[in-house]
Amino acid sequence: MSFPPACFGDATDSTNTQGHKDSRQLVKAKYCYPGEDTTSSNKIFLSLYEEEQAFEEPGWPEDHELSGVDAMEFCTETRCETTYRPTIYFVSRIFDSIKGFHKGYLDLSGRHPERYYQLQSQWNRFLWGLLRLDSAVEPPEYLDLLGVVHARQERWRRFLTKWRLPESTSYNQLIQCAQSVLRELKQYPMPLFQMTRLTGLPSEILDNIMGLANPDQAQALSNTCHRLNNIGQRHIFATWPMKFRVPPYVSPFNVEYSSFDLPTLANFSRKDFERNAQYILRSPHIAHHVKRLILSDEWCVNRRAHPHENNPFALGVNFYASITRIFATVLRAATNVTELVLYNLEVNVDLIRKIGDNHSLHTVEFHSCHIPRMVRRRLTSDPNLICPRIANLRIYVDSSFAETHTQWYTILLCPHARTLSVIQSGVGPFPAPDALFWLHSRFNSLERLVLDNIDAPDLAELVKLFRRSASASAHMTHLKLHMDWGISDAEALSLLLVLNAAPLEVLVLEGLAEAESALFEQIAYQYPALLSLTVVRRQNSSQHHNKFATWPHASWEYAPCFRRFRALRHFCWNFRTEYWDATPSALLAFEANFALPAVAVPYRPGPVEIDLTDGAPPYFLDTHWMALPFAAHCPTLQSFSLMDRTVDMMCKIARHPTTGETNLAPKYHPTHSFVSWNTQQWNTAGAHWPPLLPKIRVGH
Repeated sequence: MSFPPACFGDATDSTNTQGHKDSRQLVKAKYCYPGEDTTSSNKIFLSLYEEEQAFEEPGWPEDHELSGVDAMEFCTETRCETTYRPTIYFVSRIFDSIKGFHKGYLDLSGRHPERYYQLQSQWNRFLWGLLRLDSAVEPPEYLDLLGVVHARQERWRRFLTKWRLPESTSYNQLIQCAQSVLRELKQYPMPLFQMTRLTGLPSEILDNIMGLANPDQAQALSNTCHRLNNIGQRHIFATWPMKFRVPPYVSPFNVEYSSFDLPTLANFSRKDFERNAQYILRSPHIAHHVKRLILSDEWCVNRRAHPHENNPFALGVNFYASITRIFATVLRAATNVTELVLYNLEVNVDLIRKIGDNHSLHTVEFHSCHIPRMVRRRLTSDPNLICPRIANLRIYVDSSFAETHTQWYTILLCPHARTLSVIQSGVGPFPAPDALFWLHSRFNSLERLVLDNIDAPDLAELVKLFRRSASASAHMTHLKLHMDWGISDAEALSLLLVLNAAPLEVLVLEGLAEAESALFEQIAYQYPALLSLTVVRRQNSSQHHNKFATWPHASWEYAPCFRRFRALRHFCWNFRTEYWDATPSALLAFEANFALPAVAVPYRPGPVEIDLTDGAPPYFLDTHWMALPFAAHCPTLQSFSLMDRTVDMMCKIARHPTTGETNLAPKYHPTHSFVSWNTQQWNTAGAHWPPLLPKIRVGH
């Protein structure tokens, strides 16, 4: 749905009008919105059919702003002939807008009296001009050479030009469209004016609307009035990407045989990158809204595709010195940035110091970056080369490129990190960090840990680290171990045993090759105060994703292992089950003649009530019966879930406070409204836990 300029505020309001003009100028500015290519026009479409019209009419002047009502003042016959390519969209906008006023369809598109009176005047002019034409008007090839026919033909041509209609338009088509509008006006004679406007809502609600909108929608909303522009900027500019780009037509393969002058292209890319940086440096009101800053080097990606010495994408040290200075300058200008994302960068000492000097930054992501040997030595020898405010560290390693494994040393940068995520991908062996790195590694503040597909040698070194330093796990409450390739129970237990002193609340084990009952018993014995447990098994060596799997035992055989849990609320696993397999419980529905909304189980003391108010047939969906043994052995259990790629079935478990009767409410493919809590409490979103704020205040 497009939003005309007059839709959110009074058309006569000078503040809103000025805000709309300011925001229109902002849209036209180059490098205005993040993520846009420098060649894009950044045009925001606010009216009905405006996007289609712009696509069909590339000759429209970019510096002229037209609404559907004001366009006729600009569109003279001469200008229309020389500037515009005729389409049907201009007249279609008039038809649909006038119908929208009378049917009330344009609730957020400005159904205000001022706009209606202007639109009605335009509609009357069109209808009057159409009715003045003779119904015998035909295409030119069917007309004779009489003077009166030539006059009619000229009048028809002027009418088409005035309303920007193509020559293929026929008189009968316009009559039919006009009749359709008149029928709507007869059925809905009174226009419905908009009484409540979006700008009349509290700022908190408008801010929430902007937060839920995608970037394109937020840009369109922010260009309607001054107030929405101020609110929208906090969301539009919350993420600011800066890329040292490689032109899209340059392929990293066989480039040495092409005619491209890569050094010249690199200089042009640097100038483009500098203009992008200068824009945000000259716009402190935009830099103030940046919360997530992304720095990316695409030349490094292409350079890795050429491991030989004569690398065509190799750039000099002095060349990259200016790029690093620009990165550091923008980072310093973004005074409210909280999250920094680095893609394919060579992290030097200067950049590390700029990260450490930023007082608002608390989350850093390293994606396939490279830590040079000199910097690694400084990190293991200089205790002052740290970033003490960073509370959330995320490391993404690509095993296809060995140099990305040096990102392990970024752990030394963040001695006060509260969350740590190490995610490895790619194919190939990893060079393990040297012994000096593990000797200097400390996790004195670590609370949430994610280990995703890390190598067995690295996992063994981490086990040694936690065994050597008991304080490393003293604050750990969340642990996730994810493996695409199945990991044995013994390897998983080796990590859990060294974390025996950790006050774990949430445990996620994804990728177990065995998943025997002994593992559950050890978890329950070691962490009786656990709040959430998620276990995913790999059925065989060919299964690498979280999917349903066949487990070695029946589901109820695992339930007795849950007796030791004193506070467990949520349990999720990927036990394979067929939802539509009928069981003998269907006999209960037959006996009741399918008349009861709930089925009572007479052979259990304290009957279990199965809530079927959601309309699910009781004689089909019996999977929730799987939750009963777990609920019986673990009285604190509140939810029981089955996971495929995501949570596929969730069964809520409630108990009567007096009688203790258990009520099960199963839901298949649960929506967010069904889940009363945030599922991120029990598992990660993507590959990391939600960020935490730093506890320490350095320099204050």
